[in-house]
Amino acid sequence: MRFLGFLFLFFILSTISCSKNEINKNPYLHEVTFKKVINLNLPQYDNLNFNGGALYLNSGGIKGLILFNFNNQIFAWEASCPNQYPSSCSTMEIKGVQSICNCDNYKYSLATGQLLSGTNENAYPMKMYFSEKNGNSVRISN
Repeated sequence: MRFLGFLFLFFILSTISCSKNEINKNPYLHEVTFKKVINLNLPQYDNLNFNGGALYLNSGGIKGLILFNFNNQIFAWEASCPNQYPSSCSTMEIKGVQSICNCDNYKYSLATGQLLSGTNENAYPMKMYFSEKNGNSVRISN
């Protein structure tokens, strides 16, 4: 009986002491809510029909969206530099399969969102938004 009491007490204490892992939120980029649906049949989205194709959209997100086709999945990234407060220079540009922040010249992978160049070891990766491809339609939201 004593063993069961100890086991119950251990369970209660371990449950109380456990906390959810906090997501490391980026202090530079605030949360925005949006929904966007694009039709890949339209000519302005043609580049997204090919693996490695990327496109900047000036609507959605904080500074717009960078869309990237990776193995026929469309990734949606925030176009604002992840290690800068939004400013006149903080909209990233697409260079092949990378994006570049004009403020600090950091380069990021459009496939993973990770920092590829720069000296800040505590740098944040690109902010990814939910995207779902269904046929020729892509729904993007946050």
